[in-house]
Amino acid sequence: MGEGKKNMVKCLVCGAVFEEGNEVCPVCGVGSENFVPYEEEKNNFHKNTEELYLILGNGAAGVSAAEAIRERNSTCSIVMVTKEDCLPYSRPMLTKAVMGKDEREELLLHDPAWYEEKGILNLTGKQAEKIDTKEKEVTFDDGIRLKYDKCIYALGSECFIPPIPGSEKNEVVAIRRLSDIEKLNSLLSESKQAVVIGGGVLGLEAAWELKRTGLFVTVLEHGDQLMKRQLDQESGEFLKSIILEKGIDVKFQAVTREIEGEEKVTGVRLEDGTVLPADLVVISAGVRANVSLAEDAGAKSGRAVIVNEHMETTVPGIYACGDCAEYEGINYAIWPQAVEMGKAAGANAAGEKISYKTVTAALTFNGMDTSLFAVGDPGKDPGRTYEVRREEDEEKKIYKVYYYAEGKLTGAILIGDTSDMGRILEEIE
Repeated sequence: MGEGKKNMVKCLVCGAVFEEGNEVCPVCGVGSENFVPYEEEKNNFHKNTEELYLILGNGAAGVSAAEAIRERNSTCSIVMVTKEDCLPYSRPMLTKAVMGKDEREELLLHDPAWYEEKGILNLTGKQAEKIDTKEKEVTFDDGIRLKYDKCIYALGSECFIPPIPGSEKNEVVAIRRLSDIEKLNSLLSESKQAVVIGGGVLGLEAAWELKRTGLFVTVLEHGDQLMKRQLDQESGEFLKSIILEKGIDVKFQAVTREIEGEEKVTGVRLEDGTVLPADLVVISAGVRANVSLAEDAGAKSGRAVIVNEHMETTVPGIYACGDCAEYEGINYAIWPQAVEMGKAAGANAAGEKISYKTVTAALTFNGMDTSLFAVGDPGKDPGRTYEVRREEDEEKKIYKVYYYAEGKLTGAILIGDTSDMGRILEEIE
C-alpha cells in the first residue's frame, strides 16, 4: 500500500472541506469543535474535451465550479477572471481576525501551485463588461476578448450602500474585498471612534475587531432587536447583554441621516438629531447581487440571476452560481451555498447531470468571546403552535432555545455553547 489518503473533515459553520489536523477552519476561522469527518462522494463521470470554460469571478462559487469541471475533464481549458488583484481568498475572514494586520497570504484558498497543478488559469485585475452570446465571447475593461464554449457566471454581490449623504467620504468603508480591509487598516492608526451601521453578523464581527484594535465602537441597528429574522426576542436580548459587557454600544431603531465632516468624517447624525462622534464609519447593510452583465446578455433575473436545478440560466451555455444566482426564489448569499452551487454548475457544465439541493441556511457568529448558531424557524409562523424549550446559564453566558412544532424540531438558537450544532442540523434536515 502506498501512502494513505489524508482524512478529510467538513466545517459545519461554512461548509469548507479540508484535511484534518487544522486547529481552525481556513475559511471561516472557527475552532475544531465545529468539524465533522467527511467522506468524499465518488465521481465516476469523466469526459475529456478541448472546450474552453470561462469563469467570471473567483469567489467560493467560481473556485468550486473550476474544481468540479477539472475533476470531470482533464483536457479542457479553464480560465477564471476577476476584477480583484489577487488569487481567490476566504471572504468570510475579512470581518474576522485580519484588521490591523497584513495577512494576504494566509487568506488564500489555495497557493499558486495548486492552480498550476490543476491547469486553472487565473487572470486578475480584469473587469468583464459585455457577454456576446452570439460570438460566445466576453469583453473586458482593458479591451481583451475571451472566447468560451461554456461560461460560468459567478460575479457575486456588492455591499448595499444606503443613500446616506456623506457615505462617499474616504473614512467610510463597506467590507467586501481584501482592498477594503487594506484601506480600513490604513485608517486605524488615526481613528479613535468608530460607528458601524448595521447590526447583522458582519457588522457585529467588524465591531468586535475594531474594538480589539483599541477603538471605541457604536453599532447602529435599524430594527428593534439584533438579527430579528433568525433570533427570538429573548436570545436577541441575551446577545445584546454580551455585546454591551464587552464595551461596545448598541443603538436600536437608529436611522442614519448623514455622515458629517468637511475634510474628514467627524460624526454620524441620526434621524432624531443625535450626533455620534466618529472618525471611521463601517457600513454593513446587506448585499445586492451583481446581475447587470447577465441581464444585458438576456438572462432572466429576480433578486439575482435565475437558474434551474442544473444552475443553467435562461441563456444556453451560461451557468450562474453563488451570491449572484437565485434558485427557486432562494438566494441566501452565504458561503456554503456558493460552494454547493459552484459544484453543481461545474459538474453540469462538464456534461454530468446533477441537481443542486438547497443548503440549510444557518446563521453563525463568532466574536465578542462567544459563539452563536441559529437555524430554522424560531417561532416566527403565526399559524403554528410551538413547544419551546429553553436553557440558560447566566454565569457561563450560555443560552439555548429549541422550537418544536407537531413534534418536530423547527428551529434552534445556541449562544455560548454551539457544540450541539451538528446534531441539530441533522435533525432539522
